[in-house]
Amino acid sequence: MKYVFDIKYEESYTATSKAREDVNKILAKEGYSIIYFNMKKGNSSFDLYKNISYIYKQMKKAFDDIPIKSTIVFQYPFDSLSYKFSKYISKKKHERSLKTIVLIHDLNLIRTSSKVGKFYYCHIIKEHKFLNSFDKIICHNERMKNYLLENGVSKNKIIKLKLFDYLIEGKSSKSQNNDFKKLVIAGNLSKVKAGYIYDLSNIDVSNYSIELYGINYDGKTSDKIIYKGSFKSNNPSCINDGFGLIWDGSSCDKCDGNFGEYLKYNNPHKFSLCMACGIPVIVWKESALANMVKKNEIGYVVSNLYEIDDIFDKMTCDDYLKLKQNVRKIQVKVLNGKFLLDAIEKCR
Repeated sequence: MKYVFDIKYEESYTATSKAREDVNKILAKEGYSIIYFNMKKGNSSFDLYKNISYIYKQMKKAFDDIPIKSTIVFQYPFDSLSYKFSKYISKKKHERSLKTIVLIHDLNLIRTSSKVGKFYYCHIIKEHKFLNSFDKIICHNERMKNYLLENGVSKNKIIKLKLFDYLIEGKSSKSQNNDFKKLVIAGNLSKVKAGYIYDLSNIDVSNYSIELYGINYDGKTSDKIIYKGSFKSNNPSCINDGFGLIWDGSSCDKCDGNFGEYLKYNNPHKFSLCMACGIPVIVWKESALANMVKKNEIGYVVSNLYEIDDIFDKMTCDDYLKLKQNVRKIQVKVLNGKFLLDAIEKCR
């Protein structure tokens, strides 16, 4: 038997992201049963400690009900208290001859930028110890793998996902490729997450336009910078042409701050969105996905956003079509859950 462990809040509003939901859908088609652990709402210390007991009871019942020699995939971060259960998971794994796999969506050791935060996750919470309690660990890419190795995670346990899949309902509209000199920015458009967006008016965009999709945007618009509102994550039919920009932080000079630095190690889900929509990308040269972009010729790698206008100035329609043809090879995989299924196969 095969299972996926995931979380949702007791009010039935799922705490999972689009990426986690897609994992559940892909594995459900492969015969996995999804077991949700209910979380109680609340931010106080009392609520947190209450959840320890609440989650433990649910986990105990789940492990007792699962047949021996079953396979379990944990979606991580499981919850803020999951580190408390590393010993219990290891114990039940050996008692019931279970195969345990943890799929990393975010790694707190990297995601936090402060020295205090890194000390907390490395020495107090011991995130690496929790991950080591599993038989196999699916991480994003080579850089994340190396970071895990540097923090004490066993080498023979680590499998690289390469890219998150992205499921779309129905068929997306076909592109006419007549509006390819366009930069598409999708996601959380708040100043905290993507402050650089609010400086785009200071950049020369003579040879292209910018389309913004997402929530929390309160900046200016013009004939070159157009806010298009938001769309349902499982039906991004409005995105068919142009280039997806994978960028975070407050600066147009480089990806900076906590979110920007995180791009050096993670595979942002918006990259998978672009692949699913069939459009090439422009990424930061120091991001973890820069090598994939260059190797597969699916876009451009830049040091800063000022370089983009020159790229569009020199680009021809034939150049764009070649990039889109290369993207198509990856698009087929992300739309069908191929990257996750390949990683799960390697965990056997």
